[in-house]
Amino acid sequence: MRLTVDINNKIKFNSLVSFLRSNGYKVQIQDDAPLKDEDWCMPGRPATDEEHEAHAIAMENDIDEGTEASIFFDKLISEIKLWK
Repeated sequence: MRLTVDINNKIKFNSLVSFLRSNGYKVQIQDDAPLKDEDWCMPGRPATDEEHEAHAIAMENDIDEGTEASIFFDKLISEIKLWK
């Protein structure tokens, strides 16, 4: 059986891990790696709020670099064909 816990308080985290280990449970700690560019269109773990924000900023930067709408649209069409 697997239990996933998200704890933001380091003291409570250490207490929980100590309690579980002292009662004979096997504890494995794993941090989620940040999503890469190619992961955004793939199923998997949900993106965190920070990752959503980073993706939105990256998209805004792509548009702010002076990209004309037709070039952006052509790039979008080529990426859709690649995904298919």
